[in-house]
Amino acid sequence: MIRLYDHPLSGNCYKVRLALNQLGVEYEKVTVDIFKGEQNSPEFVALNPNRKIPVLVDNGFVIWESNAILLYLGKRFFPNRIYSDEPKTFGRICQWLLFGKTTLDPALARARFMTRFVPEEARDPKELEALRESGRTALRVLNEYLKENEFLAGSYSIADIGCFAYVSTAEEGGVSLSDFPAVKRWCERVCSQPGYIPIY
Repeated sequence: MIRLYDHPLSGNCYKVRLALNQLGVEYEKVTVDIFKGEQNSPEFVALNPNRKIPVLVDNGFVIWESNAILLYLGKRFFPNRIYSDEPKTFGRICQWLLFGKTTLDPALARARFMTRFVPEEARDPKELEALRESGRTALRVLNEYLKENEFLAGSYSIADIGCFAYVSTAEEGGVSLSDFPAVKRWCERVCSQPGYIPIY
């Protein structure tokens, strides 16, 4: 049995829930209340010394980092419709997973966190606007690519899942998708995929 250490508001956990659902894999969900600091408990740190969610445990095998989990699930349940071993396709999947983790997520996720969970009087307005502008810059890159491509790696894949999570919640962080029509159309295509579930 697969066990997922999860929080319902986490975009990174959502990536894994979406992939598991689209793969049709049953799993046990264990909620880790990050707002109460449960990620710092000795039991959790034994699973992930980096003290972050998600963590996936598959019959004793422990793996963390959301995009690493996506790659693991793609390979673990191969063949399936969201992963490819073909070298060029696999390379494209990795390219967009890394873009998501290094460029999209840091800006969009942090802007969302500050907007939703940090009291207005405690926010740094300059930092928040810088995060939003970084998010818009990343979305421009994504939008240009999606003008000519329906999905990020040919057909729908874990690359789309990895980038979609925080793009789908961008407006919660004050980053509008209205200037990125190709991204909006891509989001609609992602939402129409079999096994799709929303973050909330």
